[in-house]
Amino acid sequence: MKTSGKELALFIEKIDAAVVVCRADASIRLCNAAASRLFGCSADWLAGRKFSELDLRYVREDGTQMPWTEFPVQRVLTEKQPVSGLTVGFRNTRPDPVIWTKISVYPEFEEDGNLGGLIVSFTELADTNDKEKIDRQIKQAKNEWENTVDAIQDIVVILDLDWGIVRANRMAHVISGFGYGELTGRKCFEVFHGNAEPCSGCPTWCPGMDSPVNTGLVHSSKLGRTFEVTSSPIFDESGRIKNFVHTGRDVTNEKSLERQLQQAMKMEAIGTLAGGIAHDFNNILSVMIGYGQMAKGRLGSDDPARSDIDQVLLAGDRAVDLVKQILTFSRQDTQEKFKPLYLQYVIKEVLKLLRSSLPMTIELHHSLQNDCHPILADASQMHQVLMNLCTNAKQAIGSGYGRITVNLAEIVVSEKRGLVGLLNGAGNYVDLEITDTGCGMDTRLQDRVFEPFFTTKAKDHGTGLGLAVVHGIVKKHGGEIVVSSVVGQGTTFHVYFPVRNVPAGIEQEHPGLEYEAGGNERIMVVDDEMKIAQLFQRMLGKIGYKVTIFTDSIEAISAFRKTPDAYDLVVTDMTMPKMTGAELAREVLALRPDLPVIMTTGFSENIDRAKAKRLGIKEFLLKPVKKEQLSVVVRKVLTHG
Repeated sequence: MKTSGKELALFIEKIDAAVVVCRADASIRLCNAAASRLFGCSADWLAGRKFSELDLRYVREDGTQMPWTEFPVQRVLTEKQPVSGLTVGFRNTRPDPVIWTKISVYPEFEEDGNLGGLIVSFTELADTNDKEKIDRQIKQAKNEWENTVDAIQDIVVILDLDWGIVRANRMAHVISGFGYGELTGRKCFEVFHGNAEPCSGCPTWCPGMDSPVNTGLVHSSKLGRTFEVTSSPIFDESGRIKNFVHTGRDVTNEKSLERQLQQAMKMEAIGTLAGGIAHDFNNILSVMIGYGQMAKGRLGSDDPARSDIDQVLLAGDRAVDLVKQILTFSRQDTQEKFKPLYLQYVIKEVLKLLRSSLPMTIELHHSLQNDCHPILADASQMHQVLMNLCTNAKQAIGSGYGRITVNLAEIVVSEKRGLVGLLNGAGNYVDLEITDTGCGMDTRLQDRVFEPFFTTKAKDHGTGLGLAVVHGIVKKHGGEIVVSSVVGQGTTFHVYFPVRNVPAGIEQEHPGLEYEAGGNERIMVVDDEMKIAQLFQRMLGKIGYKVTIFTDSIEAISAFRKTPDAYDLVVTDMTMPKMTGAELAREVLALRPDLPVIMTTGFSENIDRAKAKRLGIKEFLLKPVKKEQLSVVVRKVLTHG
């Protein structure tokens, strides 16, 4: 450059703006005092250094970091064209405030056309009222707001008073399926629901509501999701509503779990009720069936009344089965002993039976994993589960063409899988899947499908206990059953049973032996129901036994204490006032450890066969007890003790 360094230094010192003179390689040749103040460094320290070597962070006008390739000095070096009035901010370290400046860079060329140097000027934008600075702040705030709202994982939309979308965040676009920016101007009820008018239950505030901020649950059939929507009004300077902010949180999974919990609580309540009535109902059946058998026994073989009594006894047997199904549903029928069971073999047996009962219009397919580990289960009840589910599938298909598919596989449920919250923790499970291509069910029917006596079939086409019994059996085995269905497409049931580590030497049941009824031993019968006590007395007395009855357990134990050797057997009910059958058995066995005790019960949550055995009770009978069963069990106990 032709101007001397001294002359140039004197010239730029008179300029208010910060001026830096650079060589052709962009190293700083000299600068004025304003530049030293701006950068916080002395002129001597700056001399010889390049802008890229300074410990500065350059910022674009929108607040984002400016790469070195965009810095005006580098641009002029690359493009050989001047840059004028470009707004650039810089800071020394991250916590420091950004210093905003307008930068102009002018190249100086030698006579031969080569770049001789650069003159760089910085005009600091120090006035806070400067319009350009305010515009920058507004742009920066807008950018920060958009980034913040886009980071929210819920739907956020601003609506006008006609439900038109003014602004929407990223998640609103993702969930609705529209491209970014395409929601503006559309109606929210069209976008999220496919409706032509506002949704019923929309929480948007209107005059008369208690609070301007309202929340409601809105289900979108279009998206198949449920949202918790909160609506908040935006007011103008005069206090009038000009917009609404709607936030929508996807609560589909939460509501599904809530429905499952409510269903479980409802089923538990029904189960408690079922257990509560079973005891009294079985006592009633005991009297009806027992005296019916006694009456029939007094009639001649050709007496026409025998057929009438047979109908009464048949109805009684049906009632007994019904009570058993109710107790099974309520998971309170605990008489069975579970054994290791390979479910794949039970399924094969059921499929053989099922094929012969299906019409030609229904195809039966299956896929069974043959190396599934065993579960602890009752084989007959697993058979019932399969038959009930397959029968349900057959009825869902009806008279048309369809397909039933039965699959079995062993799965590993880890903490990362969604099933772990539904099942009893992580581990190995067998997954029994039964799918049909029948009529399907809507959500309302799916919520009620396991309720007892609920059925969509016509009268005289079932009791509505089939799936309720399945539910009870599955729960009793520590499993879980899940239904999914689509109207017009079909239904799938998934039944999960935990795989068990089978201990060696599991006890096996053996067929019972035949015993000749009757004898002359002395029997104490204790039951708070007089009619049942008298019934047992007549049944046993008719075949030779000497029977003493008590309807008060306290009186019974008092009589026993006086003459403990006067009895060869005690038959006691479990649920009695003052003293239970279990307590009476303890007292009796304390006095006569060798004395056999038989316990009967209509139903009890406090004792089952296993607990009775641990008390020293020889036999445990569930009412109603028929005379053949009673006579055989009494003779067996008296013979073998």
